[in-house]
Amino acid sequence: MLKKISHILLALLVAVTSMGMTVSKHYCGSTYASFSIYVTPESCCEGPCDQCHNETTTIKIKDDFSISSHEFNFTQIATLLPAEIQLLFSETPEVPSTFVIRRHTPPPLTVQRVLSNLQTFRL
Repeated sequence: MLKKISHILLALLVAVTSMGMTVSKHYCGSTYASFSIYVTPESCCEGPCDQCHNETTTIKIKDDFSISSHEFNFTQIATLLPAEIQLLFSETPEVPSTFVIRRHTPPPLTVQRVLSNLQTFRL
């Protein structure tokens, strides 16, 4: 259930940010007064004021989500290769095994097995 909810929330987040979202902020002088999403915020003054102003910001992902090419840098492998080889061939101390052999019952006989045990084969 939690997995489904998280997938839905992530899908909505990608959808909203790829379509775009307009955030408007209203300032009265130099102090922050209010903000709104998709609409212009209400003014703190009743009439027109010289000190009040609005700032509008559009949040949008400009990526087209397509893979154009992939480049791989082989120089990083050359610097890490000796360390990786040393990790592969380093000796690890042997830990005594602690498994227990348990007795298991054989699987039940199948119909074919029972019939083949009852038959007589001539050579």
